[in-house]
Amino acid sequence: MAISKQQIPVEAGKLPLTVAAAGGVGAVVVIMPSAFGVGPDLEAQMEELARDASAVVALDPFFREDAGPVPYEDRGRAIGRLQALDKPRGYRDLRAAIDWARARNSGQAIVLLGICFGGPYALMAAADGVADAVVTWHGTRMDQYVERAAEMRCTMRLHFGSEDPVTPPEAVAAVRRAFAERPDVRVVVHEGAGHGYSQRASAHAYHEAAERAGMYAVQELVALKAGPLSMSQR
Repeated sequence: MAISKQQIPVEAGKLPLTVAAAGGVGAVVVIMPSAFGVGPDLEAQMEELARDASAVVALDPFFREDAGPVPYEDRGRAIGRLQALDKPRGYRDLRAAIDWARARNSGQAIVLLGICFGGPYALMAAADGVADAVVTWHGTRMDQYVERAAEMRCTMRLHFGSEDPVTPPEAVAAVRRAFAERPDVRVVVHEGAGHGYSQRASAHAYHEAAERAGMYAVQELVALKAGPLSMSQR
């Protein structure tokens, strides 16, 4: 198992990437993390996913103003960095990370994981045809990004918590309606899980059953999408 740090040139700087590799041969996973960034618990999840994936790559979209991970207890700082983020540029950073990961791994398919605020970015990437599969964990404001649902042609697994105040039931219902005719898109609600259920280091938020299901969803699509795909296959 190896965790390495890379940097790639992007607008106004060099985008930091955290890369996990462990000899897996499945699709590549690219992660748009939560506002808390790439902390030790996310790195541990990346290492686990890398047992199957050819590589797991997470970017730091906050590197220009507030680089690195934020402790889960410091919610004010996390909210502040979200408010300061240039969101269109953040999406371009994600696209750069996807392009880098695909090129470095011989054109392997990309499974895009969007965590929390990364959920809408994952939907945008699906609509733009740059992801071969999408998984989201406790994604926020995703109901505001489904107007392009017909363009999101890739397989998706969208996981929410039933007790998430940031994404209430009516928002989840709107996402479910948008993909009602799509058997390759599964909207999953975990009973009793709240916002941030995937955060192993957060005693308040972590929900083991929901996190394990979310991890399995990524592993499922890593296996399903193994191997380079032509644009006609995506």
